[in-house]
Amino acid sequence: MMELSSSPLRVATEVIEPMITEAVEKIDRCPQCQSMLKFSAPEVPHQICRNCGYVIGGEATVRSVEEITDSAAERSEQSWSEFYSVTNSTEQQVATAYEQIESVSNDLCLAATLREQAADVYGAASQANLTDGRPTTLVVGAAVCIGSREVEQPRPTERVASELNLEPTRLKQMVRQFQSELDRGYVELSPTAYVEFPCKEADLSREIQTQAEQLIETVTDSNEFTYSSVHPAGIAGAAIYIASSGEMTQQRVATLTGVSQETIRQRVADIQGGVSS
Repeated sequence: MMELSSSPLRVATEVIEPMITEAVEKIDRCPQCQSMLKFSAPEVPHQICRNCGYVIGGEATVRSVEEITDSAAERSEQSWSEFYSVTNSTEQQVATAYEQIESVSNDLCLAATLREQAADVYGAASQANLTDGRPTTLVVGAAVCIGSREVEQPRPTERVASELNLEPTRLKQMVRQFQSELDRGYVELSPTAYVEFPCKEADLSREIQTQAEQLIETVTDSNEFTYSSVHPAGIAGAAIYIASSGEMTQQRVATLTGVSQETIRQRVADIQGGVSS
């Protein structure tokens, strides 16, 4: 499993921006990036740096990045509450959502860019009132699925559901609702986009990843093989299985890609048929 370095949780400015109802004020410098631009909003109890998204912690002592990341134990214990004072139920819901995104970062290999995109999707859903009356974990799962697709680093819905202890069918329904009501997440991706995540999670070599991607490109260029009617994650999984030359079992690949073992078996046959034709 690839370990991702932790970093102080920040509020993406594009997520919080729509909630701002007060004018931008130029005051003293941000302790994080030294920018002069900060803003305040009724929904946010502390000021936020408009340049880097750092939440200014009110009367709390501002710690340096070195102090915050001094040890692995301290990094693992950091949470949203260290950077954001929750004052009402709405803020608590947002804080819980962002903490859940952070909590699955390692298991789903969510780099900073991907986490920020998931937070952006959650923020859009909150503005559209799609979070009201729904379990926060379910909304977070949909945000991760859609956000990962939008940055072309897709995470299979079944894998996200597994990590968040969700029913895959419910999560898929939530994703479809986001796509419809937010008009985002409709991203057509090649099976090659689904190769990187399982390879990283299984700690496979870069060579195996490259071979799997090249294999997909070879067979999809063939008139005998198309993937328009099958899930690209299944094709990616089959290519990884073939490229690993026995290092990975079909069951392990199926688990990583969120498809059934039977699907992997069928896609392996499809790929082998495409290569030989």
